[in-house]
Amino acid sequence: MPSRISGLPHGVMRRGAAAVAAVGLALAGAAVVGAAPAQAAGPVCEGTKVDTLAFETGYTYLYYSSATGRNCAYTVPKSGSGTTQLMFVGLTRASDNVGSYDSGDFKYYAGPVYLDARGTCVQFNGQVGSWSGNSGWGHCGARG
Repeated sequence: MPSRISGLPHGVMRRGAAAVAAVGLALAGAAVVGAAPAQAAGPVCEGTKVDTLAFETGYTYLYYSSATGRNCAYTVPKSGSGTTQLMFVGLTRASDNVGSYDSGDFKYYAGPVYLDARGTCVQFNGQVGSWSGNSGWGHCGARG
């Protein structure tokens, strides 16, 4: 097919198209990088959210999946997301006092942590900075 721009060598059009494509890819990459913080808002737990523990500096969310019998929990800060800060999430089963925990300096959330809790109660807790909260025992599953 003949070029619409007469007088230019055939390779000039290809280099121009390649430059336009490179700029487009660079802009697309910038858009993806710019979207990353929105994706870091919190992990996704399977099942249904059954409770929220609110404390001075954060929230800890508890989920339960009837399909798997597992609870899932994670902690997020009320403010300062994206800034490294101490966070903790814990989930403990009443029947044997076994727990699952995640603690450290995180930017967006602690967890998720998972625990099979069919037929028993659980407690979940969280911490952001020097403030923490504990749910106490509850969310007791139906026994076998």
